[in-house]
Amino acid sequence: FAQTNATVAGLKNMECCHSDILSGLSGNFDLIVANPPYMKDTQRRAYRHGGDALGADLSVRILRESLDRLTPGGSLVLYTGVAMVGEHDPFFEAVQADIDHAALAWTYRELDPDVFGEELLEEGYEDVDRIAAVELVVTRRPA
Repeated sequence: FAQTNATVAGLKNMECCHSDILSGLSGNFDLIVANPPYMKDTQRRAYRHGGDALGADLSVRILRESLDRLTPGGSLVLYTGVAMVGEHDPFFEAVQADIDHAALAWTYRELDPDVFGEELLEEGYEDVDRIAAVELVVTRRPA
């Protein structure tokens, strides 16, 4: 779908690649865009299961593997969902130390406070208050 969208949008300097995060790719990137699965799925279906207890593992991996692969001025745009537990944002708490340093600029915002509310009735979500859609943009500062 990404390649089709890029073609329709007339993008010329873009390549869609299939890889386990960035492990199968070489070089650094001006832009990494990711919208990974972020649900807890007891059947572990790839299109849906984000890993770990609350589905955040894949998003955390993408962030961590991307940081060292951004060119100066390059950005990661990550759209994901977060299973919010009380006032805690487990995803942001997991990655804040990774992004909170001088070489990076970042913004983090909640786009929708309550997506997939029906999932809260499923096994594993007993302590979750809501699932929020969030956006994290991280940019490597120019040297």
